[in-house]
Amino acid sequence: MSDLLAPFLDPASRTWWVALLAAAAIGWLVQVWTGRSERSAWLSRSSALDMQLLLGRQALRALGAWPALFTAWWLATHLVRRLDRYVGRPELDGVPEWALPALYAVTLFVAWDASRYVLHRLMHAVPALWSLHQVHHSAETLTPLTFHRIHPLESFLYELRGVVVTGLVAGGFYWLFRGGSLGWTVLGVHGIGWTLNLISGNLRHSHVWWSWGRLEAWLISPAQHQLHHAPETERTNFGTWLAIWDRLGGTLLLAERPPERFGVASRNHGDDLASAWLGPLVEIGRSWAPLAPLGAAFLSALAQADDEVPSDDLDYEILVVGDEGLPEVAGSAHEVTEEQLERFEHDDIHKVLATVPGVTVREEDGFGLRPNIGIRGANSNRSAKITLMEDGVLLAPAPYAAPAAYYFPMTTRMTSVEVFKGASAVQYGPNTVGGTVNLVTRGVPDAPDGAIDVAAGYWPTGKVHAWTGTGDGRSGVLLEAVEVGSTGFKTLDGGGPTGFDRTEVMFKGRLGSDPDAESVHALELKLGYSRERSHETYLGLTPDDFEAQPWRRYAATQLGLMEWHRTQVEASWPVRIGEVFDARTVAYHHFLDRSWTKFNRFEDPSVDMHALMQGTGEGRAGVLLAVLRGEEDSTEAERLLIGTNDRRFHAYGVQSRARWSARGDVISSRLEGGLRVHADDVLRLQYEVPHHMRSGVLRRAGGRVVNLDALTRARALAGHLHETFDVGPLSLQGGARVEHVRTRFEGADERPEDWQTTTALLPGVGALVSLTPWLDAFTGIHRGFSPVAPGSDPGVLPEQSWNTEVGLRASTIDFRAELVGFSNAYANLTSACTFASGCLDEAIDTQYDGGEVEMVGTESLLGKSFLLPAGVALDVSATHTLTVSAFQSSFSSNFDQFGDVEKGDWLPYVPVHQGAAQLAAEHRRWSAALAATARSGMRDSASQGPLTTEDVPALVLLDASAAIRPGERVELYTTASNVLNTAAVVSWRPLGARPTAPLRVMVGVKLRGRSREID
Repeated sequence: MSDLLAPFLDPASRTWWVALLAAAAIGWLVQVWTGRSERSAWLSRSSALDMQLLLGRQALRALGAWPALFTAWWLATHLVRRLDRYVGRPELDGVPEWALPALYAVTLFVAWDASRYVLHRLMHAVPALWSLHQVHHSAETLTPLTFHRIHPLESFLYELRGVVVTGLVAGGFYWLFRGGSLGWTVLGVHGIGWTLNLISGNLRHSHVWWSWGRLEAWLISPAQHQLHHAPETERTNFGTWLAIWDRLGGTLLLAERPPERFGVASRNHGDDLASAWLGPLVEIGRSWAPLAPLGAAFLSALAQADDEVPSDDLDYEILVVGDEGLPEVAGSAHEVTEEQLERFEHDDIHKVLATVPGVTVREEDGFGLRPNIGIRGANSNRSAKITLMEDGVLLAPAPYAAPAAYYFPMTTRMTSVEVFKGASAVQYGPNTVGGTVNLVTRGVPDAPDGAIDVAAGYWPTGKVHAWTGTGDGRSGVLLEAVEVGSTGFKTLDGGGPTGFDRTEVMFKGRLGSDPDAESVHALELKLGYSRERSHETYLGLTPDDFEAQPWRRYAATQLGLMEWHRTQVEASWPVRIGEVFDARTVAYHHFLDRSWTKFNRFEDPSVDMHALMQGTGEGRAGVLLAVLRGEEDSTEAERLLIGTNDRRFHAYGVQSRARWSARGDVISSRLEGGLRVHADDVLRLQYEVPHHMRSGVLRRAGGRVVNLDALTRARALAGHLHETFDVGPLSLQGGARVEHVRTRFEGADERPEDWQTTTALLPGVGALVSLTPWLDAFTGIHRGFSPVAPGSDPGVLPEQSWNTEVGLRASTIDFRAELVGFSNAYANLTSACTFASGCLDEAIDTQYDGGEVEMVGTESLLGKSFLLPAGVALDVSATHTLTVSAFQSSFSSNFDQFGDVEKGDWLPYVPVHQGAAQLAAEHRRWSAALAATARSGMRDSASQGPLTTEDVPALVLLDASAAIRPGERVELYTTASNVLNTAAVVSWRPLGARPTAPLRVMVGVKLRGRSREID
């Protein structure tokens, strides 16, 4: 504890408690004298990060993780010895005893101040150092604790500077004068610095405006340092105390008026400790990305053998596969393997999941940045109705309070994707109506290994993906980084960016016991950092404009910008005892800080944007569309509202799963139980700023209006118990899940702020019988559930359904097939209102009931592998999904996609037919593949009868890839997506026609630490 509190107890610290009290008193006197009263900044998010960085640094010290420095005394001693040896001992007599301490104190003070100026200026001038120093400058409110708001690496550099300067000055004085009392000290601290810190040091980082007038030409005042923290004047006043260095360097700025704001124009981290530590390192790494190909030599050195690396016995596994390759679950389960993921190198999860039967995807931006995924008719909007996991841990920003997937991991770093439907999905929750998607990341290797993948292509687009790691079966580490970016395929009226840039970094560490022992334990750590900057918008095109140029963007979207930072911390304890028991406990903490600025609507509330974008543009609509295009200037009645959705997502919890197995000759049992304690909070700030269109450029026309400022909370306790009982060829599976969810919506006048509680019991049973060693029949029934959105009216019910399925599944070494019939009977289908679905203002995140809905369908899969002459393996596969849905009652809803519903209306954005087909040839030295995905048209809103021009048309897309392998560790590849350059509407939501991405060709090279084995 003393280590953590040292910054407040140590007299050498600027934030010594006595100095803080002195600063408070002086600050009060200054405010009384000047008549200026400053607001408190201690309770802001910025100040919270100040404290996190302070405690984080002190924790590193307490844990012994702080780099050890040589001491100033050690340096001074060695300096004196070297000078004595090479120069000789000087003879300086006659210096008065009283003058020596004064001379030493002044010299050390000047040397310290000059060295701080030099290092401080370098922190701003050198890009890599600025990435670190930006953490300090990102403070938007200043308190004395902001002094400790420093990245650990920057703190290390300043401490190193202090040791060097003190050692050199002390050594020089001792060499010259041979002893004596060196320096003025107070409580053992340098007297001049201690005195200045006591008087004004803590007011430098405060909102107390204390200017020193003419004295500022010689000494840096607190007001001058506050100017240094303003974005407009951050390259001035680098000095700590003396102004002479800034005068000599041309960077001195006198304090005339307080700055309007503090902070930086664009930060590289979020408002939490992990992001502040990792974000700057990621930015530095990105600046070195062009040197990535040089890492090939390093990877080659890592590769010590060509054998496949054996998998870790304790790696997380969800999908259980039997000896014949059949999933041992009474329900539909599919896996997209690493080989399949690498076949087309898709960065878009929509492309990957389009090949899985039963999964519905809806494109939005062409890059897959904000996925819309549904399973068996569950609403695909923002993937909010399915359970999303990464390595078995919930990955949505706030899975209970706001499950919309505004964050989704980059597919290119996944090693497999698992999809669970039917009774097999009830184990995971909270959403069990449709199913579960689990993304599996790379495990820690058991030997030195690594790879680099560099690609570039149309628009232009670039990718750098690298990973390296090592291990010995008991312990190991893995570091993986991905950078993907594009200038964008759309053309913005008047010019401007339409692309994106994404970065993800993941670290894994493992420390385990002997894997051959009866009882095996391990401790695992997973750290992740992700960021995105994308110039995306919600505004699409009218039908006529889409027909003329589908990849156009209106001038009204020129301010569209999404920025987010996400940090991920997970600590796991896997354990295995023989072959009868295994368990895994994970503590996790995820934080997402996002802000999206985009065109929302016209200020006139009578303008229906959805109708405007689907209309013909006659009358006033033509004028409004001309304003959106930048062809006409707007009047006061045509002002545009540019909105910003600023949100902070915080999700954390602990979950544990355990399996106990007992196997006999005829009877066997596998019992699994799990418990999850979870919490998530969402801080929401949504506001709009009116703008005018002037000569094709948006000009601000007023102040911002806050539409929503609220805090959403969710607390959940969930548990499940699942038994698999095998008797010969028959497998009986049964169990139940319990979800106990409490939610609260704080800060909205028209929504209830009391805690709302929902408890749901979700049973499920299934049976599987092995008809032959290669053919299984299965059936199952389970209860589907989706929680109520926080802040909903008390009468709103959770989404509930009874889901049944029956199917056949066959698998041999070279053949696989599956045919499943399913039925989802909704007692109450719900949908949450989001911007992505076309909702605005107070309706955001409101839940709407759709009543009873019947949904039936079939899923089929067929695949065959052929071994051809000359070592060529040919793989052919096809999938198809049929989905028929109908509302069972008539009603009117404020949810735009429901509207006025008539009994028998079909659900929107659920295609009747969808399918995929692939043809792939693999050889040891080359490969080639062709893939097609197709779907029938989709309804834009609930309706029946033939589709109209206001619905979404059918779509067929074709992709291709090819690769050559001149060596065991080198692969040259090319991929082409949308080969036919098809331009089709994929959605009318939220505001107008959204296009497919056009033809994109990528060319890349992979360098592997270990050779790739081709079966």
